[in-house]
Amino acid sequence: MAKTVLKVRQDSVAFYLNEVSAGTSNSCKRYALSRTSQHSGTKDGWVRVNSTECQALVSISTEPDLFRAFVNMFEGKKQRPHAHHGGIRGLAGKWEGEAFPARVTNG
Repeated sequence: MAKTVLKVRQDSVAFYLNEVSAGTSNSCKRYALSRTSQHSGTKDGWVRVNSTECQALVSISTEPDLFRAFVNMFEGKKQRPHAHHGGIRGLAGKWEGEAFPARVTNG
C-alpha cells in the first residue's frame, strides 16, 4: 500500500505525495505525486519524485507555498495516466467465466 506523506487541497484540485515503494534493499525510497480534480472525482495522473525533491517539499511550511510547489513539479515532469488495475480481485484472466462467473469489466 502507498503511504501518503503530504497532501494539499485548493478549491477542487488536490495533490498527494505518496511513498510508493522502498525499491531494492540498497536503494532510496520512491515517491509519486498524484493530482485529482473535481473534488477527487477525476484522477489527472501522477509524476515520479525522487527522495531529494521529496525532502525539499516536506521542508515547505505554508500550505499555499506547498500547493505552488506541487503545481510546478507536476507541470514540469512527464505526466503518467492513472490506471485502475482491476480493484481487489485483479484483472480478468482467460479463465474468467469458467472457474468463476464472468464479471463486467470497465474500459
